[in-house]
Amino acid sequence: MKEIVENIQAISLDAMGTIIFLKRSAQEVYAEILRGLGHDAEKTAPLTRDPGLFRRYWKEAESRLPPGFLHDHVDRFSHYPDAPYAFWGLIFRVMFEDLKLPENEVARAVETAYYRFSHPDLWAVEPTLADLVKFCAGEKVKLFVTSNWDFRLPKILRDLGIEPFFGRVITSALVGYEKPSEKIFQYLANAAGCEPGQILHVGDRMEDDVRGAERAGLRAALYGKEIESAKIFPCVQRLNQICGLIRAAGRKAEETSCRA
Repeated sequence: MKEIVENIQAISLDAMGTIIFLKRSAQEVYAEILRGLGHDAEKTAPLTRDPGLFRRYWKEAESRLPPGFLHDHVDRFSHYPDAPYAFWGLIFRVMFEDLKLPENEVARAVETAYYRFSHPDLWAVEPTLADLVKFCAGEKVKLFVTSNWDFRLPKILRDLGIEPFFGRVITSALVGYEKPSEKIFQYLANAAGCEPGQILHVGDRMEDDVRGAERAGLRAALYGKEIESAKIFPCVQRLNQICGLIRAAGRKAEETSCRA
């Protein structure tokens, strides 16, 4: 496993899938919203039967983005202008087409969903985040969030009681570019006030979080579900395991100093 270099001054965390998680599947919530708006339960039933449906809607919506969005990693969550609520509106268009729901009801549904997913009752916090926060405070390591998300994220974290833990909550909507773009990681380095190589970014996606961070000159570690596929990067299954990575780097530095 590739070791982390010494002198980590800041840690950046991805949001969804790393520090917060949906308590229920997005499809289940969408089905509930559509039923609440009076849509035919039989037509919305595939949302509760086919767990892969939302992923297919996501991919189809991606295919409808202008080529430059994906190629240049332009933020889709607030900067796509051709649907209400940007990329979320595009996903709902795809969903309504597939479920054969009335097209003129898309705007109302996506608006309802947009605000529903802002509520903290849908979200759970990674159980060992507090351990990492305590460690960072003791070691004077700055803590940040860097996430592909829209402008709702800071409020969601605030309502969950964890936003004060972070020096900044950096979203792709704010920067205008998504991970793995170097531009969002450069923004992070400027906010942290240190060199990219002094920042450890941790997230659950190999390309966006690990390879993207490394290409921008940061250190990187992989969190969670893709951990078995990682061969050359540090891996953690819980956020408090990051403390061990930093401690290991610190001990190595102390040993080198003693030998000198």
